[in-house]
Amino acid sequence: MAKKILVAGASGALGLETVKLLKQQGLEVRGLVHSMEGTEELRNYTTDIMAADASEGTYEIRDVTEGIHTVISAMGKSVSLFTNDDKSFKETDFFGNTNLLDDALSHGVQRFIYISIKGADTGVEYEIAKAHKRFEDALQASGMHHTIIRPVGFFSGLNDLAIMAKRKVIPIVGDGQAKTNSIHQKDLAKVVVEYLEDGPELIEVGGPLVHTRLEMDEMLQEKIGGKIIKVPEIVAEWGMFLPELISDSMGDKLNYFKYITTRDMVGEKKGEITYKEYLQTLDLDKLP
Repeated sequence: MAKKILVAGASGALGLETVKLLKQQGLEVRGLVHSMEGTEELRNYTTDIMAADASEGTYEIRDVTEGIHTVISAMGKSVSLFTNDDKSFKETDFFGNTNLLDDALSHGVQRFIYISIKGADTGVEYEIAKAHKRFEDALQASGMHHTIIRPVGFFSGLNDLAIMAKRKVIPIVGDGQAKTNSIHQKDLAKVVVEYLEDGPELIEVGGPLVHTRLEMDEMLQEKIGGKIIKVPEIVAEWGMFLPELISDSMGDKLNYFKYITTRDMVGEKKGEITYKEYLQTLDLDKLP
């Protein structure tokens, strides 16, 4: 009997690329999505789709892992400043994944791959990191055969800066010398599938090239335009650039964004697609 894989967060940037790769390998895939909106492309790869809010409790996703060999969870609240919902990171990233893990344990799932974030262990004073780390701890304590992948960040996660560049300003906190090697979601999906059967309990991964934040902003400026404005870390107030977005619900995202952009965030080099190549394919008309 062929092994069936559940991809949670299957309609997201990483989830969809992972589903594509799994289907290319001839594997059966079940997709778990928050809602059926935006899943038309997903239906090209699987008709086995469950739409449910995992954070609402185990009843909402009951038996979603029945018949599943491996769970891949790319499920979580968006960190983009331009998207928002009523759920907290604790509800979506911790409770949602914990409910998924409980169902997996009850159905004898053999393996669980969790996509966390770089900084989950060092930035626990921030709600985003705290939620990921709490689930990492729960997964490790469960006894489930697992791999936790902490990506430095996706290229698509930097689209907020592209949106601001369209508005003629590219803010950067501090001197811009913090280094990072963000990764394309296609390359990260390859890493996920590479560990389908076995892998390290924990790995931190990034893309093929390391850049300073300033270098990445300069590439963005070359592509879109806009003025790079350095804001001293001690006085950084992102509301001066995004006044229409500032609300209590944005606080967690803004604080963590400031944290990760002012510290070196470098993972094991993986993949082939560079940030400059990604920018060449970026459709600005699809950005707000």
